[in-house]
Amino acid sequence: MIARVPGFGFELEYYEILIAVAGLALLIGAVVLSVQKGRPFSAALIYLAIGLAVGAALGAAGIGWFDPARNPVLLTRVAEIAVIVSLFGAGVKLDRPLRWDEWRSTVLLLVIAMPLTIAGVALLGAWALGLGLPAAVLLGASLAPTDPVLADDVQVQGPGDEEPEDEGRFAITSEAGLNDGLAFPFVMLAVFGAGRGFADAGAWLGEWLLADLVYAVLVGVAGGAAAGLLIAVVVYRIGNRGWLSKPFDGYVALASVFLVYGLVEVVEGYGFLAVFAAGVAFRRYEHDHAYNQRLHEFTLTIEKLAEMAVMLLLGTVLPLGILGEMALPLVVVVAGLLLVVRPVAALVALLGSRAEWRERLFIGWFGIRGIGSVYYLGFALTSVRGLEARPLFGAISLAIVASVILHGLTSGYLTRRLLGPGAT
Repeated sequence: MIARVPGFGFELEYYEILIAVAGLALLIGAVVLSVQKGRPFSAALIYLAIGLAVGAALGAAGIGWFDPARNPVLLTRVAEIAVIVSLFGAGVKLDRPLRWDEWRSTVLLLVIAMPLTIAGVALLGAWALGLGLPAAVLLGASLAPTDPVLADDVQVQGPGDEEPEDEGRFAITSEAGLNDGLAFPFVMLAVFGAGRGFADAGAWLGEWLLADLVYAVLVGVAGGAAAGLLIAVVVYRIGNRGWLSKPFDGYVALASVFLVYGLVEVVEGYGFLAVFAAGVAFRRYEHDHAYNQRLHEFTLTIEKLAEMAVMLLLGTVLPLGILGEMALPLVVVVAGLLLVVRPVAALVALLGSRAEWRERLFIGWFGIRGIGSVYYLGFALTSVRGLEARPLFGAISLAIVASVILHGLTSGYLTRRLLGPGAT
C-alpha cells in the first residue's frame, strides 16, 4: 500500500511498517528511559540507532522516502512541535527569582558565548566547507543554540525535585530555554543576506535590527510572560474551584502554550522565546504548587514522544552520501564546534560569573546540539532559495549525531565528577 502525503514532498510506501517501527521504538524507549539514569547511553541514542536501521532497510528494499535537504517541511514541523513543548517545560522547571545575581551565568552565555559560537562556526563553515557568507552565517546560527529536548539528563530536574538548583544544571537549562529563540535573529540575518545580498546590507540592516532583533525579541519575551501569568491565573482558579479534573489540567496548560506560540508568531514575535517566558512566568506565579509537578510530568511525556519522532526521522534520512563525500571537512566543522568553539566560548563568557570552575567545565562541555538546529535549517531552506542545502544538512546532522553520542555517553560520568556524586 502507498500513502501519498501532499505538501510534505514525499511518497511513503509501506506506511504500516513504519507505524509498527514507531511502536517498537516506544516500547524500547520506555525501557531505556526507565533504566538509563547514570548509565552511559540515552534514549536519543537508541532512537537514532533504530532510525538508521530503518533507513538502511528502506534503502535496501528500494522503498521511497524523502530528502529533507530538498523537502524539509515534515522534519521541520515535527522539530518545531518538539521544541515548543520542551521550551515551555524548561521554563516550568526553573525556580529562581528573576534577579541579576541569580541569572548572571545565563545572561553571560547568551550575550558572549552565543555570538562567539555563531562567529566560530561560521568561520569553520566558510573555511572547511567553502560556504558562502549567508550559508556560513546560517550554519553558525543553527548550531549555536543548545538543545532543550536532548539535554534533559543534565538539566534541572524540575518541580518535585528536593535537591537545590546547582549553577551548572541551572545554566544549561536556562541557556537552552532562551537561546533557541535568540538564535532566530541571526537565522533571519542569513535569510536577508541570501535574499538581498550582504553587499547591499546598508539597504536592509536597519529593518533587520528593528524588526528581527528588537521588536520580535521584545514581543516574544513580554508577550510570553504576560500570557504565562494569565494562564496560571485561569488554570489555578478553575482548578481550585474543582472545575477541572486532574487528568485534563495538563491539556489546558499545553493547549494554552500552543495558543501563545501561534498568537506571538502571528504578530511576528519569536514564539520560542514566548513559550519559554510563559513557562517561567507560570512557575513563578505559585512556584510551590503541586500542579507544577503534574504539568512538568505531562509536558515531559509529550516532549519524549516528540524527541522519539524527530530522532527516528533524522536517523532514517541521515545524509550518508554527503557525509561520505565530505567526511573530513564535516568532521572538522563538528569537532571544532563541540571540542573547541563551544567550550572556549562558554569558559570566556563565564569568567564574570559566580560559577565554580568545575561547573564552568560542565557548562562548556554539555553544549548539546539537537532538534532546534533541524528546525532553523528547515525554516531557512523554505524561506529562501540558493543556500547550499546539502553541506548544511550534512554538517547539522553530523553535529546532532556526534552530540547525541559524545554527550550521551559522558553525561552520567561527568555529571558525577563535576557536580558531585549525588548529582545524577
